Amino acid sequence: MSLDFINPLLLLGLAGIALPVLAHLLSKKKYDVVQWGAMQFLELGRNTRRRIRLEQILLMLLRMGMIALVAIALSRPWLAGGWLSNLVSSETRDVVFVIDGSYSMGWQGKAETPHAAAVGWAQNFLDELRPGDSIAVIDAREQPRQVIASPSRDFQHVRDALDKLPEPSGSADLAAAVTKALQILGRTSSLSREVIVIGDGQARSWRAGDAAMWSGIDALRNEPAVKPRIWIVDVAQHSPGEKPNLSVEALRLSRQLTVPGFPTRIRTKVRSTGIETGGTTARVHLHVDGQRIDDRTVKHTIPANGEASVEFEYRFPSGGSHVLSVVLDDDDLPGDDASHAAVAVAEAIPVLLVDGDPQLEPTRAETWFAHKALTPATSETPWVRATVVPWDRFTSESLKDMAVVFLANVPRLDPTQAEFLEAYVRQGGGLVVALGDKVDAESYGKLRDSDGEPLLPATLEEIEEDTLASLGGVRVVDDSLQLPWLAPFRIEAGGGFTEARFGKWWKLSIAAKPPAEGERDANDAPEVMRVARLDTSDPLIVSRRHGRGEIVLFASSLDADWNTLPAQLDYVPFLHEVVFHLASGLSARNVRVGEPLLLPVPAGLSLGEFAFHAPDGSPLEPRAAGDELRPAVRLAETQLAGIYEFRRRDDSGPASAYADDPRAFFVVDFDRGESDLATLDEAAQQDLAAGERLTFVSGVDDLKTKMFTDGSRTEVWPLLLFVFLAILVGEVVLTRRLVRGGHAALDDAGNDEKAASLDGFLTEVNAAAGAGK
Repeated sequence: MSLDFINPLLLLGLAGIALPVLAHLLSKKKYDVVQWGAMQFLELGRNTRRRIRLEQILLMLLRMGMIALVAIALSRPWLAGGWLSNLVSSETRDVVFVIDGSYSMGWQGKAETPHAAAVGWAQNFLDELRPGDSIAVIDAREQPRQVIASPSRDFQHVRDALDKLPEPSGSADLAAAVTKALQILGRTSSLSREVIVIGDGQARSWRAGDAAMWSGIDALRNEPAVKPRIWIVDVAQHSPGEKPNLSVEALRLSRQLTVPGFPTRIRTKVRSTGIETGGTTARVHLHVDGQRIDDRTVKHTIPANGEASVEFEYRFPSGGSHVLSVVLDDDDLPGDDASHAAVAVAEAIPVLLVDGDPQLEPTRAETWFAHKALTPATSETPWVRATVVPWDRFTSESLKDMAVVFLANVPRLDPTQAEFLEAYVRQGGGLVVALGDKVDAESYGKLRDSDGEPLLPATLEEIEEDTLASLGGVRVVDDSLQLPWLAPFRIEAGGGFTEARFGKWWKLSIAAKPPAEGERDANDAPEVMRVARLDTSDPLIVSRRHGRGEIVLFASSLDADWNTLPAQLDYVPFLHEVVFHLASGLSARNVRVGEPLLLPVPAGLSLGEFAFHAPDGSPLEPRAAGDELRPAVRLAETQLAGIYEFRRRDDSGPASAYADDPRAFFVVDFDRGESDLATLDEAAQQDLAAGERLTFVSGVDDLKTKMFTDGSRTEVWPLLLFVFLAILVGEVVLTRRLVRGGHAALDDAGNDEKAASLDGFLTEVNAAAGAGK
């Protein structure tokens, strides 16, 4: 048994026991004692005074004890275990259920999935709790979902919430869920505070190697005076050798926005875990909007605990919003047998070409080649709908409904143009700045974004010129074309992009140290990539993410003045790839858990008629976003992994054309690490349980024994109340005795002393008189 005081101000309260001592000292009578002969024979008075002094000291001690008991009772002491816990009624408990909601909880290798077992376990444990106990529920996903954030005493409400938990999906961060549970218990007042984590024992979800995370959990747990206890329950009970699994990694698309008939490449990997030796054969299928494409099935041999690359190509026959899926044949863990990606298929991509050097002769215009490449006059259904505007007529209205803007040798931008163009990119638009001889480098160097950072990804230094053209000219380095949208133009793909010769280009200076080819810069802001470079080591293409959009800086020109690129067969597909790549910012349909969803919509859309629908089917309210030129709707946070859909509240039919209906699919992706079903080993469990941080239990009976008996906490203030009342009665009785009995005896003793003194005095007087006679 241990007795703990949970109030650190207890010592200040106990200081009050000095008050009766001070009162006793201050109330003592102050007079001079004169001893005279006859008093030494009066023992009765001395004994009476001694008794009274003892009673006064006893009264003082009783009062000190009363004050001490009040201070201790206000500090709410409690007993942990021991025999006294059976004599005093137990306090209520605050309990937080943490249910692992990751897709590994959907394992179907047994009659019941671990997730169903976890919900049933929590339902059964509710029967062991008292009516006054309170319960909160957290659905542990990649970001914890507080299903019942404020602990509730309505057990039926808790049971309903448990029954309505979404099916397992995505990954789980149990350490973050425990942190959230401790934060909830930090606001409660019961002396028994419990966190019960119910999962499948998977090692990865616990982040056992993250020392900083667990140090923060320890600090949070030790912060309140009552330390919450954390119990771990494994409802899966996996045995070694029963968990072989195949999984599909996240999809990588060549483009998220495309047009009918334009090829979309889908790449991914199939991975195996839990296979000891040898390998296995897997059939991999391509699905579009949930329907299997018959001629898109391949077989791959997956090595033990290895992976195999898979690639498909698909051309959408019509516009609309679609979901591409790579699917495996069913196994015991269906949560990772499919991987999805959303694709927006537009009838045509609207592009604005801003001509910085207009000419009377059209073929000499700065944008003539680009316009013909993007929107050929011979095509009735072009993939890109390009519009040309002279740079001195470029206004904010020019940007309406445009997905990508090209600035072709534009000399400068005035402050108004720079402001609306920066806002356009920040909201998801794509911007290509192609340079030339008309460009004012100083003017471009002054362009700033809303945070005061340079808007362009690089600084314009000076114009460089090839002086060795007779030796073959300056070309693009093939190895620098590493990004997915540039990979088709490498030599191995048969492209001619690297055959173009560059006679002039602007020397670009990147402020930060350039990263490896095709990789993000080490600095987070701005995010700069050197996309391609010339064999002179000068950057040719540099890009920067800005808001939801992207800015691409092309060091040369789009026409044939400075290079031979327009004469190459790759010129047309290159411009198309640039457009499709940059236009994806307006339709970011594939995000990670926790990231918002944003969808451009027609002006005047009635939000009351539409809703985002989560993977579990629940409607989520959209919020207005964007501006007058680019209206949009937004879902602030995505908590569940899976497929989301924006549609009319009462419509469940097929998606209509992208240009005519705002209905759209989104995919919220997740980490596939949950596919490794390896459980916590004994060493990891001991490390996590160090310092009584966690307690692993085998079942309900084990948890009941440890929670309700050995570790039960019972407040002892009811016992202190009885002791206080007993002392109070004793104090009243003793005070009454002193007032009525003690003082009367003192008065009687005083009278006897006075009479004895008078008799002695008379005796002495008579003796003296007789002697005188």
